[in-house]
Amino acid sequence: MAYDSIEDAFHFVSDAPPGERSAVVHRLTGQVFIASLKAGYDQRPAGSEADPDYLTIPHRKDLDPGKPLVLEFIQNYCPRELARVEALFARPGAFRHVKDLLRRQNLLDSWQVFEDQRIEALLRHWCATQGLSV
Repeated sequence: MAYDSIEDAFHFVSDAPPGERSAVVHRLTGQVFIASLKAGYDQRPAGSEADPDYLTIPHRKDLDPGKPLVLEFIQNYCPRELARVEALFARPGAFRHVKDLLRRQNLLDSWQVFEDQRIEALLRHWCATQGLSV
């Protein structure tokens, strides 16, 4: 089964608000089918939602560890900022403020690489727990 197809579908689903786009993968063939409510198309086979041979591809929000991921990055890359970043999470807009801090520290590119690697690992773990060999 091609991981790239699942990853592409994951990004397709995650590039919109939760529920706006969806995708399923057929467990046996690895074929991926996508749908977009806003765009008005649906490639998913009829009945795939209830068929155990089809798995719904998760949205990033379903996998994203959020705050723990940010704190892990800060601990590894700029531990002196840990208390400040933890305090940011007590207020609204924490992720925006963290990104501003990372930009000032010239760590935004490192954050993107770190985040992308962790999300890929989480998606691969999801595949493994679903019995998909990729």
